[in-house]
Amino acid sequence: MSKVTPAKVAQLQMVLMGWLTSIGILPISQVINYNNAGLRFIRVWILLAIAIGLVIPTITFVIWFKYSEVRKIFGFYLLVLVIQIAIEHIASRVLFPSIVVIIGTLYTAFRVWQLWYEQQFIKSIDFYQANFRIISGVLWLLLLF
Repeated sequence: MSKVTPAKVAQLQMVLMGWLTSIGILPISQVINYNNAGLRFIRVWILLAIAIGLVIPTITFVIWFKYSEVRKIFGFYLLVLVIQIAIEHIASRVLFPSIVVIIGTLYTAFRVWQLWYEQQFIKSIDFYQANFRIISGVLWLLLLF
């Protein structure tokens, strides 16, 4: 029997909310209508999210790949991020585009928990002090972003 995890709960909630919205029970708009300023803001936000949320953790993962703890921390973080992006892409095509907001909210909550847990875990690892500061700094950057 499979274990219930926060990721599975988030996925189930996303599917349930998408279905309830598509049949008209939840009052969530199926279309996002942004003006030009809103679209520009979203483009800048997406570029910032890619830089901070994807590029920096990937670089950290590659640089400290020889440490299994760092591999595990950033590997799972990146895995969850890739799963989120895939689910958002598929769900927005199958259900409706604004479901991405709901999915992002649920996965962000999960990733905040994940990053907080890893921030606490990394304190127990014996690193060279400079490595600890950099890795901890990247975790805090991701957590605050």
